[in-house]
Amino acid sequence: MKKIVIKQLSIFIENKFGELRSAVDILKKSNISIKSIMLADSSEFAILRVITTNQKKAKAVLENAGYMVKEAKVFGIKIKNTIGSFLEVIDILAKEEIEIRYTYTVNEEKEGIFIIKVREENLTKANKLLLEHGVELLSSI
Repeated sequence: MKKIVIKQLSIFIENKFGELRSAVDILKKSNISIKSIMLADSSEFAILRVITTNQKKAKAVLENAGYMVKEAKVFGIKIKNTIGSFLEVIDILAKEEIEIRYTYTVNEEKEGIFIIKVREENLTKANKLLLEHGVELLSSI
């Protein structure tokens, strides 16, 4: 089975005022739109996770500006906007001991999209299990 993946960029930025704006401004000036964004911080630095309209170009312009950028393979799932629908997905993966490393959402009008990161070695298995259980996987958002 072919892996269904979305490429996500993790940008390491200093945890200080203005850094988020600087990184996002670089993307704007390069005519790159952000489709999804999540910021996780610590006392020293922050990790800005983004999915854009042009990941290859975004990675290049950010690296050229001095940012450390890593690419990760994640996948998106579309679920109904009902209580417990995400728990069903967690349970499908948990039964096969597939750990969700992190997740964040992208909102649509009637359905929710969750971006999910699992260990690389579990990606194909996670895709297969979710498809078998009728969960819609997304290769782009």
